[in-house]
Parts: sequence; C-alpha cells; structure tokens
Amino acid sequence: MLRLPRARALETAALALGALLRLSMATTHDARVGFDFNGHWPYINYIATHHALAPFDLSAVSYHPPLYHLVAALLVANGLGPGALGGLAALLGTIRLVIIWVGLERWLPESRLARVVALFTAAVVPAAVQLDGLITNEPLSTLFCALAIVVAPKAVEGARTGQVAPMAWLALWLGLALITKISALVLIAALILAVAIDVARGPLPWWSGWRTRWKPLAAGAALTVALSGWFFVRNQALYGQLAPTAFDGMLKPNQAPYEKVPYLDRRPLGFYVGWAPAVFGSPYAPSGYVPNPRFFSVLVASTFSDFYLYDFAARDAHTPMVPGRRRAIPKLAFDLSCLSTIGGTVLAALALAAWFGSWRAFRARPPDRRLVLLLMPLLAVLGQMHFSTKYPNDDFGSIKGTYMQFVAPILFGLTGMAVAWMWRRTWARAGAVAALGALSLVALYTVDCRWPRFGPGASEAAPFFSPPPVAAPAARQR
Repeated sequence: MLRLPRARALETAALALGALLRLSMATTHDARVGFDFNGHWPYINYIATHHALAPFDLSAVSYHPPLYHLVAALLVANGLGPGALGGLAALLGTIRLVIIWVGLERWLPESRLARVVALFTAAVVPAAVQLDGLITNEPLSTLFCALAIVVAPKAVEGARTGQVAPMAWLALWLGLALITKISALVLIAALILAVAIDVARGPLPWWSGWRTRWKPLAAGAALTVALSGWFFVRNQALYGQLAPTAFDGMLKPNQAPYEKVPYLDRRPLGFYVGWAPAVFGSPYAPSGYVPNPRFFSVLVASTFSDFYLYDFAARDAHTPMVPGRRRAIPKLAFDLSCLSTIGGTVLAALALAAWFGSWRAFRARPPDRRLVLLLMPLLAVLGQMHFSTKYPNDDFGSIKGTYMQFVAPILFGLTGMAVAWMWRRTWARAGAVAALGALSLVALYTVDCRWPRFGPGASEAAPFFSPPPVAAPAARQR
C-alpha cells in the first residue's frame, strides 16, 4: 500500500494539485457567481419547494434533465446553501480526476510520460477547475461521462463475443449521464458509430457481426432507456418535443430573428476555419466574437481563461485591477491569462495532431477497441459547432470550453501522447520541452487565480448553510 504513491509520485502530485485547486474553489469562490446560476438556482428551489419537476421554461436551464437538480434540491431542502453545492462540485471534480487517472492507466499503457502530462493537464485546465466550484449540472455530468469513457473500449471489445456485462456497465454510466445533461447523447452516438465500424471491418459478414452483438447492445439500450427515457417521454407528452431547449421556451423571442435565416447562412465559412489573434492580447469576451466571430478562437480562449468573466481569479482589497466588460480583473491574472491562452493554444494543437496521428492504429481488422475514444471528441466538437450555428446569438455564449469537459479526458490523453511522441525522438525533443513550458503557463495562471487571499475584501465562498426555501403563495405558483 505504501509503494503506490512512491511508484506513482508524479501522478500523486498531479492529483494533489488538482484536488487543492478544487478545494480552493469550494472555500474561496462564491458559487453564486457562475455560469447560469440565475437559472440553476430557481430550478433547484422549485423542486425543493414544490416536490415536482419544474416546467421547462421556468428559467434558461430548466429544460435540462433533472438528476443534478434533484440531488441539489434535496440538500437545499435540508438547510444547505449555495456554498455547500460549490463544495459538492469540487468533490465531484476531484473524484473525476481519480477516474481520469484510472482511465489513463488502463487505456494509455504505452507511455508513463504521456499519462503524467495528461493528468497534470486535467488538474490545471482553467475551464475544468472553474467548473468544479459552480452550481451547475456539469460536474455531475462530466463525472458520469468520465466513467463511461473509461469502460467504453471494453464494452466495444466485449460486444464482439456477445458479452453483456461490459456493455451494461457502460449503459449504467451513459444512462445516468443522460438524465443529468443531454450532451451525453454524443457518447451514445460515438458508441453506435464505433460498433458499426467494428462490424464493417471485422472478419465476419456484417449480418453475423450484428447477430453476435445484439444481446449486449439490446441490454445496454434497455438499461439506458430505463434510467433516462422517462424524462424524454415526459417532454414529448407535455411539450410536444423530446428535448426542448431554452430557445424553445423563455429565450424563444431572442431566437426568433435567426429562425428566419436559413441554417447554412447563419454563420460564414470563416467562423469555422478562421482564427482571431485578438484572444492572445485579451482572452475575454468579446474578443473572438468581434469584429468577426471565430469558433475555435473562442473555444480555446474560454478553455484556458475566464473568458466570460465569472470571478475565477481570487482577490482582496489591495489587488490591482483592470477593467473588464462584465467586471474588473486582477491585473496579474489578466497578464497570466494571456500567457495561458497562448500555452493552451499549443496544447490544443498538440491534441489535434495526436488525434490525426492516432487514426493509423485503427486500420487493422478489427480496429483497435479505443477507436470509440477518438470518435467522442470529434462528435463533441461537431455538436458545439451545430449548437452555435443553430443558435447564433453570441450574447448568450453558445461557445464555451466548459461544454467540452465531458470529453476532455480524451483530449488530455492525446496531449500527453503528443508530448511523449516528441520526447522519444531526439530531433523533436525541443518540441516536448516547449509543450511542457506551455502547460506550465496554463498551470501558473490557474494557481495564481486560485491562490487564497486573506484580509479585507478577500474572495470568500457563498454561505454553506441557508434556510430552506419556502414555496410561493398558490397564486404565484407556476
């Protein structure tokens, strides 16, 4: 038992660093200052006071599947406050780091260096750390998705011989993820596509391949539907849609002008292929959106900085500040965020290069069981592109690095693979050193932001306890 930390000292250090950063979110960041808090909190309070699911148009986020909000409502109804929910997010994020470590050990056995780099990246990426202190369904969703990612390759492999158990485990995590946040549909689509490729490239005729796999697939589908299907059936019965969004409810007037524009005309080609260098000098909105929106610029900047300005950087009364669009920013954090965005761009480019390079391993018949892991981030990026095209009102921040965190464990692994590949080749070793330098820039920004401040005006957590909410008078109930 004592040998594991010594044998995995670097991994243990990465996990400890990630846990401390998340603890800082729980203890020195006000969870009420976060993405869509004004939507999640009424959703939670409605469930706590009415003991029923909220109508999908109650707030901008009440269309989400309810598992997180049910758990949060149970805590709030028993006297816990927003600070406790911020602590819950930090706990879920730390557990997710442990799951990522397990996944790296299982599916990236080729290189310890790759695993160490991947785990340190997972520990310090600003979007992930910030997310793990907010009142939102993302930390619970990303935890279930990380569990699904870890078991997915084994499920694909087991299906080749008709094994039901691996697919059932995968279905359990997918079902729980889907009843927490609908983005888990991406993982389901990746699984279906991976199995189809497995059948097409397998040694058996396609009908024999599907006949072998039908039992695990049927069992997995049944379990996933049992866990989450009722919510979508309920939506269809109540609202006439399986999965309505906020743009079908309270934000429908904002979307109305764009509905008159053909889908393919809502974004120019440059939105998908262009880059906005302005994010390196100021990685905060509206950079990347103005004068011309650029998808990947915003995606990267919102992953490696507090792009939408939700007080990621701690402060006190003596902290020098610079003005921002939404609120002021500590000057040092602003300067470091520029460096973090530059470093993050390098890491993102390495992950992309490793993604393309990894396809060589899947030319065998049948392909490597890890093919499903490459499909997940591909479909996630395409999903974000679709979302930001269908709903092109940039004032609502449809592009966020936090939206990619449910597949980020795979991207972290790819980054680690790229660094390890360069390190093994003398001619490319300088590139590996540069990549580690880029990761250091990201870590420096995150550590500075989350370094606790004390004294007058210091950043503090939201109240841990608060009186249970009281239902509104009958006439005001929705």
